[in-house]
Amino acid sequence: MAWYAELKRRKWYCINGIDMIRIYKQKLYDDWYNSLTDEQKQRLEEYRKEKAEKRKRDAEIALARLGMMFNVMNQVTHGRMGDYMESERLMNKISLHPSKYW
Repeated sequence: MAWYAELKRRKWYCINGIDMIRIYKQKLYDDWYNSLTDEQKQRLEEYRKEKAEKRKRDAEIALARLGMMFNVMNQVTHGRMGDYMESERLMNKISLHPSKYW
């Protein structure tokens, strides 16, 4: 793994702007995928669909929670959340340990 990190850092693997590691990984994946039976390919596709649906469902839940949190914060601050956020940004500028989220 160290050699891969070093190659990635120095970009020695790029030959004429072509990423040879990506091409090699794609070739290995294609060889592996072609070695699967039809049943295994079907199970792999089902797994991918389930994983994509779970990722979509998790994103929807996260957005719903963010919306709920915004509504609660808006109620607590009586609609002046922007003022509070601006004061937090100013405090972050003068802080010794600034937050990366502001």
